[in-house]
Amino acid sequence: MGNALSKISMIAEAFFAGFYVSITRGLFIPMLAYSGYPVRDISLVLVPTAVGGILVSSIVYRDPRLFESRFKRVIISSHVLERLMWFSLPFLLLSPPILSLAYMLANVSAALTSILIGAAVYSMFSGDEVIEVSIHRSAASSLSSLLGSLVMTYVSAAYTAPSSYYLLYFTALLVGLSGSMLLMMTPIPRSISEPRSSVVEEVKIRSGTALLILSLMFAGSNMLGIAWSPLLKELGAPVYITVALTITGNVGGILGSYVWRGYKAYITAMLLNSLLTAAIPFIAVPTYHIAVSFLTSLTFLGVNLLGMHVFSEVNDRIGRIRASAYLVSSNYIGLLAASLISTFLQSPSQNLILAGSIKMLSTLIALITIQEAAIVPAKRAYEISKIIYSTSLLGYSFTLQASRELLKTFISALALTALLLVLYILYRVALTLIGV
Repeated sequence: MGNALSKISMIAEAFFAGFYVSITRGLFIPMLAYSGYPVRDISLVLVPTAVGGILVSSIVYRDPRLFESRFKRVIISSHVLERLMWFSLPFLLLSPPILSLAYMLANVSAALTSILIGAAVYSMFSGDEVIEVSIHRSAASSLSSLLGSLVMTYVSAAYTAPSSYYLLYFTALLVGLSGSMLLMMTPIPRSISEPRSSVVEEVKIRSGTALLILSLMFAGSNMLGIAWSPLLKELGAPVYITVALTITGNVGGILGSYVWRGYKAYITAMLLNSLLTAAIPFIAVPTYHIAVSFLTSLTFLGVNLLGMHVFSEVNDRIGRIRASAYLVSSNYIGLLAASLISTFLQSPSQNLILAGSIKMLSTLIALITIQEAAIVPAKRAYEISKIIYSTSLLGYSFTLQASRELLKTFISALALTALLLVLYILYRVALTLIGV
């Protein structure tokens, strides 16, 4: 009974989170694009966020003991803080530097929350239960995301900006905090203990190769997210068409959670997703993009399930927090790569074609390194993954060091900037409430 209650609680948390995420994340890029931000400025807003997410994942991975003794308390605190930070964003549109900082802080807390939620799933369940709960959480999240997308589309069509932004983000805040309250009552372990033994080479290589595959796929996915709204704007599509992409996308997410089973299916989904992404800039009719959104979301679920499957197999060797940190960091590494690349590519079409190419590269690496589905013998796949792991580790270490140096340049002014940010948010909220 207790295990069934834990499953229901974690699935319900994903349902609340899906609604909140669909609005706060789904509206953010269109909100920037239709507020006059070009692709370059959108990319620059995202860069500090990616750096922050990578650093948080790295810190958590290097010293998970920071969170072991107060595991549940940190999850709930980060959960609440994340939702409050995302609520502030529409009030900062007129100040891009402050918006970028707030967006970074929102995503840093989101990264920590995601890592700890993933570790909680690994701690509360084992083996096939992890995959089962993850599939149901993904489906529940996609279902509530669909509801959130419908609300977002209706409000965007019925109200003018920025009033629609304020209303939507406030609604998302209330739903998101409802999930936080549910999490408080969920039987998550108050503390956990991670393994202290060193990780064997085979596990390091498998985890590192999976990190590279996921990072490349997320790089392509984030480039798609950055460029798709500007492309539709170039095609003359109204904002509700852009927002409606998430509706069919979420339907695809619901179905995709149950379509893909096993490593061969995951890689097939990756291949289809790569081809679809590269085809988007050649589709001239805006309404057709809504159908494409369904297919890209349907196939991208294979990527998420591949990552969850790999790390569910190795989490008892590297630790639950570390396994979850691997998964989350891949998204932020992909975001950093996408942001930097998109800064130099002004054309949305160029971004999308390159995004499809990067995803195809990820698929190729998966085809020659994931032993369960490789097109080469398993022994040869391991040898290739070892070579790729050794090479990519150098690049990851360089990226991490660069991220640290970038953070140091901001650290002396961070406290003052954070204080000014809070004051400015309160000022903007006050002006909005009194109608000035």
